[in-house]
Amino acid sequence: MPGTVRINDIERFRSRSTRARLVVAAALGCLVLAGCAGEAPSPPSSPPSSLAVSSAAPTSATYSAQLCSAAADFQSAANDIVALDATAVGVDGVRNALQNLATAASTLRTAAQAQFGPQGAELERAVASLRGTIAGLTSQDSLSSNLGRIAASVAGVEQAAKPIVDSVRTGCPSVPSAEAPPTS
Repeated sequence: MPGTVRINDIERFRSRSTRARLVVAAALGCLVLAGCAGEAPSPPSSPPSSLAVSSAAPTSATYSAQLCSAAADFQSAANDIVALDATAVGVDGVRNALQNLATAASTLRTAAQAQFGPQGAELERAVASLRGTIAGLTSQDSLSSNLGRIAASVAGVEQAAKPIVDSVRTGCPSVPSAEAPPTS
């Protein structure tokens, strides 16, 4: 009978581990959806003086190719988190997806700094928080126990990037739309 107890223990552990990964995937997907697609795009409350050439909507000439590319890369990284299957990729895959989001957000902040100064500073703070969260992910257990922290960090980055990405999206057709999480 001792062998049966061990097998049952292993099966219970696997079952909990699988449920935890599914919860992480669902939470990250919903979080990114809420952060990116929660509101209709709106222009900044007052356009930066370098953009105040006319009151017409921005055109692709308004934003640099670097800013358009950074916004597209950021949205792609956010969409990758929505599509992330934590069960398949494990803690390393989740960590890599979060690192990709942090890197894309940092690049976006750098590219947007001249036109979106205050939003860039807010994005920088959010990325620092996300990087701290990533550093705490060392095992499947840490992934499960840090779910709330992961969700809060990703939401912070998404909310800080939203005004930049939404504004840039109006003038850069290369910026993809936010994706909804897959339904199961």
